[in-house]
Amino acid sequence: MAVAFDLRALQAEFEKEFHKIVRTELLANFGSRVSSAEEGLLLKQILGVMLTTLDSTTTMDATDRMIRVAASSDSVIVKHFMQAKGPGVIALSGLPCFNNNIAKRATASLTNLRDAYLTGARGRAPARLHLTKTRPVYDFVRMALGIGMHGLENHENFPDGMNLEDATIGEKVSLIHEVSYAAHPAKNLR
Repeated sequence: MAVAFDLRALQAEFEKEFHKIVRTELLANFGSRVSSAEEGLLLKQILGVMLTTLDSTTTMDATDRMIRVAASSDSVIVKHFMQAKGPGVIALSGLPCFNNNIAKRATASLTNLRDAYLTGARGRAPARLHLTKTRPVYDFVRMALGIGMHGLENHENFPDGMNLEDATIGEKVSLIHEVSYAAHPAKNLR
C-alpha cells in the first residue's frame, strides 16, 4: 500500500516536470514554425500521445522507455506540419533533436526522482502530502517503522548482490504484521 502511494506521488511529480520538458522542447525546436494560436492545441495533442505511451511502457528501462515516449508523437507532429497551410517538410528538421532532447531530459528527470524517493532525499514519507484518510497508516509504516520505499538495490544495480543491503518485501511485510499483532493481540485471535 505505501509503495503504491509513493509511486503515485513520484508519477505525478514526474508528469508535471515532463509537461515542462515537452513544452520547452516544442518551443526550442519548432517555435518559429508554430504560431502562438497553434501551440496550445499541438502541445495538448503531443502530450496526450506521449502520456498514453508513458502509461503503457512502465515495465521498460527508463532510457528505452523515454526514447519510445518521445518518438510516439512523431505522427502528430508530421501531420501538423504537413497540413495544407503548414510549413511543410522543412519544419520537420527539428524532429530528431526534439525527440532526442525529450528522451534525455525525461530519462534524467525520472532517474533523479527515483533516486530522491528511494534514498530518502524527498523525506521518509514523500507521498504524505497527497494523502488524507490513509495518511496515519502510511506515516506509521514509513516513519514509525522506518520502512522505506523498496527498490534501492535495483536502482543502484545491486552493488553487493540481491537482497544483501535491503530487506526483501516479505521481510518488510512480516515486520508490519508483527508490529500489528503485538499492538492488537486480542483482535488477531478471532
